[in-house]
Amino acid sequence: MSRAKEKDATEDYRALDVRWLHRRGALLSGYSCSLEWKRRGVVVASIGIRTESPTCIRLRYQAKVRGKPEPRDYPVPITWTPCHLGGERPWFLCPSCGRRVAKLYGGSEFACRHCWRLNYASQQANKRDRASDQSFKLRDALGCDEGFLFTPAEFIPKPKGMHWRTFERKIEQLKQVDARALEDAAAMLASIERGMGIYAASVDRL
Repeated sequence: MSRAKEKDATEDYRALDVRWLHRRGALLSGYSCSLEWKRRGVVVASIGIRTESPTCIRLRYQAKVRGKPEPRDYPVPITWTPCHLGGERPWFLCPSCGRRVAKLYGGSEFACRHCWRLNYASQQANKRDRASDQSFKLRDALGCDEGFLFTPAEFIPKPKGMHWRTFERKIEQLKQVDARALEDAAAMLASIERGMGIYAASVDRL
């Protein structure tokens, strides 16, 4: 998929979250449902989902290509990894690149944010956040599609084919980077709170 050099944000795209489907019980064989996305209360897109097996769902929807609707109907593989406290966690395997991800983002096709070359809004909000950027890059290398505020490094499963020694080294590196990113986030929050305090004081003097 070719995209412009300027990256969009994930929040600009329709998202399909495998964890949400799992919580809803939608990953059971034979399950069918439809989802809608609304903007200001108006439905702007919809998609049909049918679970063929716990390791595969099928997507059906209309995509606009050069202003004309075209039908889409294709399977999306699902893989499962064990959780630390028992049970299993589902992941999409991106139909475009095969990467293991929690979310797919929809344009004409549903694919991972790496294929669409999307950033998180938090990455775009403050380019000074070097630790945060480094954390996202390290997580990408480990197949993790979630940021340091959502998934601690120690909860990231080892990617298939990666040696344990390499994986453990990367996790330790990520823990250090995440610690710096959390410090940066705390400092930013403190700065915002100070700014709000100054503003409130100035309003009181009026």
